[in-house]
Parts: sequence; structure tokens; C-alpha cells
Amino acid sequence: MRSPLCLILTVLIGTATAVTVPVARGDTLTALAARYGTSVAALRQANPSLVGDGVRAGTRLTLPASHPAVWTVQAGDTLSSVARRQAVTLQALLNVNPGVNPQQALRIGQRLTLPSAPGQARAPTAATVRPASIRVLAALPLQGRLTTPYRTGHEGIDLAAPTGTPVRAARAGVVTESRFDARTGWGWTVVVDHGDGMTTRYSHNSANLVLEGTRVAAGQVIARVGSTGNSTGPHLDFRVVVRGTPVDPLRLD
Repeated sequence: MRSPLCLILTVLIGTATAVTVPVARGDTLTALAARYGTSVAALRQANPSLVGDGVRAGTRLTLPASHPAVWTVQAGDTLSSVARRQAVTLQALLNVNPGVNPQQALRIGQRLTLPSAPGQARAPTAATVRPASIRVLAALPLQGRLTTPYRTGHEGIDLAAPTGTPVRAARAGVVTESRFDARTGWGWTVVVDHGDGMTTRYSHNSANLVLEGTRVAAGQVIARVGSTGNSTGPHLDFRVVVRGTPVDPLRLD
């Protein structure tokens, strides 16, 4: 018979290593087991209150304590969409998957390790990245190799990608600039005002595909990657400003 101290330690260790994952509309235990690389039986054991194969959207399931937090890529998944669903930053996801090239599309069936250990960067709430009461919801305009991170003196990120790669609007909004910006060295540039204090800037394009005054939808192609202006190779310089304050695009929800 195990001592009371042993039992307490067992409970504490199990609690410390437990990983929970979100349930989306349409999910089933079978689909979740396949996605996270575990079994329905193991999920039931870790979640004894479950009945049948159905699970309620908006709840969280506990993965088996000994099971690594992984995501099995499904059709349509991108690094950005996986990070958003898991409520982690894109950079945190890349940090625990050093072999993943953000410039390449994910493969169906590919397994991604999920940031779950204490200290891993979680996606910040809107209040940590913007003033006032703006809710920040944005996606990266393309999947490219991060060549220059956000830092003092470079208040945006550079994403390298082949010339001509589509650049998509991070959010819906109205185009306030679509021009060749020679003064700053940004070359062909598009700026979108999202109407709530946030603007996004897309620079060094080979071509702008929208005109000033155009209303664009989230995900709409607005430009193509290039190397115009002061640039050493094809890439997108992507910047986000919220009510006059630059924010790191990799820390957006």
C-alpha cells in the first residue's frame, strides 16, 4: 500500500503535467484523439465525465498526463491558425518546433509540439498589446521566414518569401495608402486602417493590388512580395500600429 505522502506526490505531479486543449464546434473525441496523437480510451480516462463521442464546444479536454502536447496538422491548417487556436504566439510555437520552416506550408498529418511548459509565451490578451479598449485580432499576411524580428529601431517584422508571393490583409479595413514610398525607403507600400485605432503597413512590395480608398476583407490579397525601396532581398516588412503605438505583430491575438 502506498503511503499518504506518495499519494499526494502522485496527485501533485499529475496536476503539474496535465495539459488541456480547446474543443471547437464539430469536434468529436475521435477527431480530437487523431489530432493530438492519442486514443479515445486515453482521453476518456483523463476525462472521466465524458459520455459518448460528442464533446461540447468551448470546453477544454485534459490530455493524458504522460502525453506530450502535440497537434496533428489537418487540411487548411497554418502555423498562424494553430497558434491562434492554442492561444499561444506564433513565435512560441516556432520556438518549440525548431525544425519547422515557417516559409513552407504545413503537411497534413505533420505533428507540431505545442508550447505547454511553464514559462512558454502565451498569446497576450488585447490589453497587453494595445491601449484603451481595442480588441486586437489579426493574422500574419503571409507565411514567410522571419529574418528580422521586432525590436527598437525596427518596429515591425521582416518575412522573407519569393518575389510575387501573395500578401494578404491581416484584418478587414480601408486602404489609406497605396504608393511608392521613396522618402522612407519602404518602396511600394500599402497601409490599411482597420477603423478601431489600428493600422497595418505592408512594404517593399513588387506590386500593389489595391487602390487608396478600397475596402478590403481579412485575408484578401492586397500586394505581392518584392524588394523595392531599401531592401536586400524579397521580403515583406510588416508593421502594426495601435493608436500611434507600434506593437509586435507576433504578439497579436
